[in-house]
Amino acid sequence: MLERIALPGGGRASTRLGFGGSGLMGGLSERESLILLETAFEAGIRHFDVAPSYGHGQAERCLGKFLRGKTEQVTVTTKYGILPPAQAGLLGVARGIMRPALRRLPAVRKRVARAAAGLKTQARFSADEARRSLDRSLRHLGIARVDVWLLHEATADNLDDSDLLPFLQNMRQQGRIGIYGVGTERRQVDAVWQRHPGYCPVLQFEWSVLDNEAEFPGAFFIHHRAVSGAMGAIQNAFERNAEMCGRWSNAVDANLAEPQILAAVLLQAALASNPNSMVLFSSRVPAHIRANVRGIEDPASVARGKRFLELVAEGRDWMGERAEKGPRT
Repeated sequence: MLERIALPGGGRASTRLGFGGSGLMGGLSERESLILLETAFEAGIRHFDVAPSYGHGQAERCLGKFLRGKTEQVTVTTKYGILPPAQAGLLGVARGIMRPALRRLPAVRKRVARAAAGLKTQARFSADEARRSLDRSLRHLGIARVDVWLLHEATADNLDDSDLLPFLQNMRQQGRIGIYGVGTERRQVDAVWQRHPGYCPVLQFEWSVLDNEAEFPGAFFIHHRAVSGAMGAIQNAFERNAEMCGRWSNAVDANLAEPQILAAVLLQAALASNPNSMVLFSSRVPAHIRANVRGIEDPASVARGKRFLELVAEGRDWMGERAEKGPRT
């Protein structure tokens, strides 16, 4: 069974391992997206993360369909800060029409994805606009309360002279959100924390074993990119040094040359790095979702994750210049 943790501010308990919905609907049909959500749920995951901009503006609606009959069993994060595409409905129709061609032509698929990303618009981070966004998200999700509501890609400059904090506090008092926080790039977090700590009971940012530990006392962390932020560099190191791969595999009693085993170890290492945290992962492959959860549920996985963290710390020189840079910017 997956480890559980209580969300801050007296929030509900959920699994420390969560499913990130950034890949929902974007290049996938609704049916395919719902299969991913159901697979994660059946595997034991109970926290789901989306945003109004995900899936060309369709991810929240998709998650809302999945949530029917499950709202008491799961917790949900959504966000405000990146507005959904103005023509979200038309994008969804176009995606459906073009899907067969996009699958055959990866280069075209990437160009379409970049074009869709370019349609994103940053919010003004005002209370009036935030209220409209929250109303829309709750309607699309089909719920009366969102457990975690994050300011999406907010910077310290965005929050200077903003009227958002009283609004967020009021929404908590009304029970429309459980807790709020900031979900942004790691390079932005320090300035937000220093200048606007009141917005930061929750901090969501990228973190992997290759990054330095974050020091924001009292904040509840939600990390993502635990796998994608480290997988390529570690696999490259193993390819250059088979002896190291074998030695590390022996140390954690798992074959780290197997990508799915390495992915599960990276997730467990991220969980082990800070017990006051959740870790999100995303996948468009149901078998990979199940494999990641099985890897985390393995009774030996906690010790394996801690040992892997030690190996990375002991062997910083194997990464050379990359290891010296600390957090990605």
